[in-house]
Amino acid sequence: MKKKLLTRKELIPLAGIIAFFAVASAILLLFPLGGPSEKWLPKCMLYKLTGLYCPGCGATRALSALLHGDLKASLHNNLLLIPGTLTATVLIVKQGVTVRRPVAIAIVVIIIAFTVLRNIPCAPFTLLAPIPPQP
Repeated sequence: MKKKLLTRKELIPLAGIIAFFAVASAILLLFPLGGPSEKWLPKCMLYKLTGLYCPGCGATRALSALLHGDLKASLHNNLLLIPGTLTATVLIVKQGVTVRRPVAIAIVVIIIAFTVLRNIPCAPFTLLAPIPPQP
C-alpha cells in the first residue's frame, strides 16, 4: 500500500499549527512561568467572572511545564492539553476524516465531565484543578 503524501490543502493548516506552537514554545522557553512573569498572560474570563475553571484553564502553564520537561506538572495543570491538541491537530490536518456522532458525543461528554469534576472542591477532584499561579 502506497503512503499518501499530505496535499497543499492539508499542509497549510498544519503549517499554521506548527508556527503557532513554535512561537508559543519559544516565548514560554524564554520566559518560564511562575511568579511575576505570569502577569503578562491573558486571564481566563470565565475564571475571572465566576471563579470556575474552564476546560482550558491551566493550558498555558501545562505547555510551559511540558516544554521544561515536567510532565507531572503539565498533566496536573491541564490533563486534556496533550490528548486535546493531538485530536484537534488530526481533525484539522486530515480534512477527509469524519467524526462519527458517537465519537463527537463522547468528546463533548469528556470535556463537560472534566470541567465539572475539576471544579468540585474536594479530593480527589482537586487534582484536576490547575496549579495556582505563584505570587
